[in-house]
Parts: sequence; structure tokens; C-alpha cells
Amino acid sequence: MGAMSEGPSIMAEVQHVFGAQVEGHTFHMRRAVYAVIRDSKGRVAAVRSRGNLFLPGGGIEGGETPEQALVREVEEECAQRLHIAKQIGEALQYFYASSEDRYFAMHAVFYAGAFLGRIPAQAALPFVWVLPDDQAQFFHTSHVWAAQSLRREGNLSHVYP
Repeated sequence: MGAMSEGPSIMAEVQHVFGAQVEGHTFHMRRAVYAVIRDSKGRVAAVRSRGNLFLPGGGIEGGETPEQALVREVEEECAQRLHIAKQIGEALQYFYASSEDRYFAMHAVFYAGAFLGRIPAQAALPFVWVLPDDQAQFFHTSHVWAAQSLRREGNLSHVYP
């Protein structure tokens, strides 16, 4: 099994694990947070980066709570204010980032949310609306799991402020 760096293992903290450790490689720990934001047609917001789709969100910086990081990331990426409704769950995603030539073990927290309106800033990444069951489009399978988890709940009236 691959080695872990930058902190203790988080395997015991999460029930949902995606991807796999690759023998002979060191996996760097990454803490992240993402939003599942649905529109009235049941699609979810996704941002496009380096030709891949991701849920809006990203890394948690030192001193930030997951919620603070998520609000910051959505404002930066989408130029939108965010209402956080509830936590969907947590997952561990193993992956290789070719842009950094590194393997990562990402501990991600997922929240249901809604856009509250644009902020006066330029969005860093273009966002699009995609069906949550279109697995091939998301870079991380944990993002598909989170989007589908919210979809299975049915009535989403509690998400919108």
C-alpha cells in the first residue's frame, strides 16, 4: 500500500472511500470542502478546470472552518454568494493530480447549498449545470456520490433559504 504524508491517516473518520492507493507512491493529505447546488431542473452546478468538472469548492486553508472555506471558494470560483443548508457527508478520495505530479488522499466534506446571487467580481472558473448521474464528467467519483446522495433525498425545499 502507498505511504501517507503530512498528517495521520483519516481512514477511520470517513465511511465513503473512492479511488485506491497505488503501491509505491506517497499520498499527500488534502482537506477540502464542496457544495452540491441544484437548479430547478435537478442539475448540479459544476466548475470546469483543466478540462475536468468539479463541484464548486476546494482546499481548506489554515484557520478556516469547512463552511468558511466553502463560502470563500464559491465566491472565488463562481462569483456567487452561497447559502449552506446542511452537510451531506464526508468522503476520502484517492487521486493523482497530473498538474502537480502528486498523489493525494483528499478528505472532503460535502454540503447542500444554493446560490443567493452574484457578487461584484469576476468568476475564476466557468460554471455549468450538469445532471448528477453523468458520472463520466466529474473528475472525482466522490463528487458523483455527493450529488447523487442529495438527489436521492427527493424534496429539497429545505435547501433554499
